Amino acid sequence: MPNWDRDVWLLLTSRGLRSVAGGALGVVTGLYLYYYLHLSLTEVGIFFGVGAFTAPLLSLLFGRLGDRYSRKAILLLTLAFLPIATAILLITRYYPLLLLAAALGGFGTAGALASGSVGAVAAPVQTAILADRTEGMDRSMVYAIFNLVSGTASAVGALFANLSYLDVFYMSLALSAMSLLIVLPIREEHKPRRRINDDPNGNSKTITQQIRRDLTYIKRFAIVGALNGTAQGLVTPFLPIIFRIVLHVSNGVVGDIFFIGGLAAAFTSLTAPIFSRAFGLRDAIIIPRIISTIALIFIPFSTTLYLAVVTYVVYVMFRVSSLAPQQALMMELVGRGSRSTVSGVNQAARLLPSATATTAAGPMLDYLPIPVPFTIAFIVNVINIALYRRFFPNPKPTRGGVTVIE
Repeated sequence: MPNWDRDVWLLLTSRGLRSVAGGALGVVTGLYLYYYLHLSLTEVGIFFGVGAFTAPLLSLLFGRLGDRYSRKAILLLTLAFLPIATAILLITRYYPLLLLAAALGGFGTAGALASGSVGAVAAPVQTAILADRTEGMDRSMVYAIFNLVSGTASAVGALFANLSYLDVFYMSLALSAMSLLIVLPIREEHKPRRRINDDPNGNSKTITQQIRRDLTYIKRFAIVGALNGTAQGLVTPFLPIIFRIVLHVSNGVVGDIFFIGGLAAAFTSLTAPIFSRAFGLRDAIIIPRIISTIALIFIPFSTTLYLAVVTYVVYVMFRVSSLAPQQALMMELVGRGSRSTVSGVNQAARLLPSATATTAAGPMLDYLPIPVPFTIAFIVNVINIALYRRFFPNPKPTRGGVTVIE
């Protein structure tokens, strides 16, 4: 068992419970809106677009507040949004209130189905708290274990699609509420101190220089995040509906597809530390994303259940395996006092374009061939991969947590 303090274990437990709820909601919500409430794909796209548009604004706001004030208080506040959103889905069919649920729950956020990360508003502060609690450790390993738990829990949640819609919402409400209660005992910390690093020549860097360096990387992570969000927003929220349309299968079979993909992705995430040490954090992001991007373009042409499972599993496995190195790279390149901010900015930059892409994808799927948004996503992903290589150094973590930047 890893030698972590109590707070890390509490965060891990909370993440697991929330991811079960997220995995269930990620599969079922779109199907519920389209098949049970009989909304059009355009209306479903607007629903997901509202969630994807509001999440980055709140993510940016709370990420910054987490650096300036109490990270624990902000975490508790953001964790409360998902159970509130789920309760709204349970009690009303009124479309404006459904849009409020989308906004609070972050439904439609890019990548949610690929990692069980529904409720993205909580992610920046949680990532920053986790980074604070793991100083001196190999964070690519820490984040890989968290992604393993999250992915496995999300896969289990996908199996809830075999239940009725109301049963799924009740269970998700209970689990997301428990994820909030679990973190109540974590320790509070004062405003984090800004880290002052030493440069290669041994001269102490000033705080001003550190801020300037942080701002440079924050802007770069915002750019790649925007491209990533655009690509994911075009296709990810609609995958359950697309599988049902293309394969003509039940909700339960769709849930089974996401269970297999989520479980495979969860265990693949354990390879992230190995790839990070072998290739460096940046290249451990680039290589898996090349493979996942190739798999993505084949998904709309997977007209048999076997092909659908294979293409989705390859896509989600390598997509998720790049998440831990990406989180570790952000935490490594900026100072401690900017960690929540850079995570929030990356989330905001990823999800704002995702909102636009998701909203546009609804009419595309209503009136154009299904491969159209996948082709656009493929092109955007290629550009994103190229910019990762151009923008960032390639630090290599070691088992002791000391990172070497080439």
